[in-house]
Amino acid sequence: MDNTMKVVDKLLDSLKRVLGRFRDAKFGLLFFINIFKLPDFFTDRRVNVISKFRVMFALGTAIIYMVSGIDFIPEMITGLFGFIDDIFVIVWSLGIVSEEVEKYKKLVKDDKDPNVIEDVDFKIYDDKE
Repeated sequence: MDNTMKVVDKLLDSLKRVLGRFRDAKFGLLFFINIFKLPDFFTDRRVNVISKFRVMFALGTAIIYMVSGIDFIPEMITGLFGFIDDIFVIVWSLGIVSEEVEKYKKLVKDDKDPNVIEDVDFKIYDDKE
């Protein structure tokens, strides 16, 4: 019984860390708006390859896990409790996607146009002066 409590505590701690990451990444309804930024995310050259790979790996892992018949907690034995691992994998992958899209949105917001000169003081004088 003591070993099972340790395992449950570790699982709950990892879930707490994941949920904390989602809160920091503004996970929620805003994520569904961010999903429309994925085409720009993948085609923008300013985004590094590692970020693109993380998103593709997370989405691919979630799709493969949902499609395959292999589960950590099988639904046939545990009933509805068996869907917890499926939900965890989906939330994990959506959290990573949300984090990376938020980083991308910040990159786009902070990126300045090289053709624009900012913080320049100038005066316009009329020819008559």
